[in-house]
Amino acid sequence: GLFTQIPELISYIESSPRFCGESGPSQMNVWMGTGGTRTPLHFDSFDNLFVQIVGAKYVRIYGREETDKLHVIRAKNNQLPESDYGKQGNMSAVNCEIDDVLGSGKCANSEAREATFKEVVMFPGDCLFIPARAWHYVRGLSTSISVNYWW
Repeated sequence: GLFTQIPELISYIESSPRFCGESGPSQMNVWMGTGGTRTPLHFDSFDNLFVQIVGAKYVRIYGREETDKLHVIRAKNNQLPESDYGKQGNMSAVNCEIDDVLGSGKCANSEAREATFKEVVMFPGDCLFIPARAWHYVRGLSTSISVNYWW
């Protein structure tokens, strides 16, 4: 990974924050990208603290109770090959860019349009808690670096 290639980076990042409990995080990830970089609508199986380090990102979050409206992709439905995103059943077919109707924040798909969400723009120093299994979509608004902790 990145820390193996550039070990001095770890000295700039809190590797075992207190908020992750006594055992610390199960995994820490660094996300780097240019403006326009997107992470499709998905959920993770771990609680997540997302920390913005450099640049800005837009984050949209749907609660787990919205799952039935978000068109979950499952490999067994032959919507994606086993090797693709659908294997874990944690990806949504809702495209938060294409389905956003005229910037209204509402999806074009009728079921997804009814789903309630929160959105935030994150800047350096901002932290966001994303509960396990909460659906989220992320878009880089500029060149950016983020760190997240799963526990």
